[in-house]
Amino acid sequence: MLCEASPDGGRGQSRAMVTEAARKEAVADLVGGLCYALLRVYQITAAATASAPSIDLAERQAAFAQEEFARHRRLRARLDDLTDQPQAAMDRFRETVDAFYLAAQPDRWLESQTFHFVGNTITTDFAEIVASRFDDQTAAAVREALTGRTEQESFALGQILEAIEREGADAREAISHYNANLIGAGLNRFREALLASNSVDVVLGGPEAVKDVVLELLGRHRERLERMNIEQLD
Repeated sequence: MLCEASPDGGRGQSRAMVTEAARKEAVADLVGGLCYALLRVYQITAAATASAPSIDLAERQAAFAQEEFARHRRLRARLDDLTDQPQAAMDRFRETVDAFYLAAQPDRWLESQTFHFVGNTITTDFAEIVASRFDDQTAAAVREALTGRTEQESFALGQILEAIEREGADAREAISHYNANLIGAGLNRFREALLASNSVDVVLGGPEAVKDVVLELLGRHRERLERMNIEQLD
């Protein structure tokens, strides 16, 4: 549903009436947030080359980093079509996105691969879920930029399972703690994003739709933990 803009940045908008201009701005802001998130993913992916156990693995990681930057550029191109103020759109959620990726910053190779298999793919899931709320061109750009990480996910899972086989309970505990911090930070930052702007609310269609998306994301997340034979910590 669409609503009239209000002086408080939109948080007090009535959901009964939303202008097309307000929806267009909300879409640009959400795409801008995803675009900036991809830039941060590129930075984390590139930084992980330093903790790779071998040169061969560092090269694989570097290749994934290049792919992430290419994804950012593809979505940035669509953002430029959506708004004449792409920097402002990316800035809208910049503080929240930065806070999440600062908390998610991996310290070692195993954490980096957990980030790719568990944390990074939450963005992929979000893109798959919300793409249907965008126009066809934007949906296609979002899917192209944020989905199709099959090779990277498979590589990350392989590295994780090798670590578990090699280190046993120590690796499982490290993954569980990193995962708990990652998801906790993600949920907290998502709440902050909802308070900072109504863009997510407008695009998804209201608080109940937002709640459904969060539950869907958590459900997919649990499935990934099961594939690693890792239990989620409270």
